Amino acid sequence: MTNCDHISKVLNWDYKLIEGQVKEYPSKYGCTKCDATSKKPFPSVAVFIDHSNCAEEPCFGCKAKHLQINTGDVNSKVIQSTRAHDKELGSYFDAVRQGIEPISTKKKDIDAAVRVSNEAGKAFDANTL
Repeated sequence: MTNCDHISKVLNWDYKLIEGQVKEYPSKYGCTKCDATSKKPFPSVAVFIDHSNCAEEPCFGCKAKHLQINTGDVNSKVIQSTRAHDKELGSYFDAVRQGIEPISTKKKDIDAAVRVSNEAGKAFDANTL
């Protein structure tokens, strides 16, 4: 055995059939610091981090504890579903096939272009505005 505080990582995965279900399990572990291997994870070593100097020079952990994370553009109210997007594009292409050129691919703009075309008796073209 080496003089290393081993940190486990999975080297190999195997599979077992349990009650009709295939289950994956780690069959071999290795150390991230040396070449040692084991069939069981290496015992965890308690890590002590000295934060006595973090007031003057904060460590990454002290900086990260003040982070605020939000969903940003992933917010489901902002992102359109694929189905709705495909439906809008379908409406857009139908309008284009009729000679109508909506100002955008948004449903409200497509509907407005179709309505103006029907009222005017000729295809609406947003490029000539």
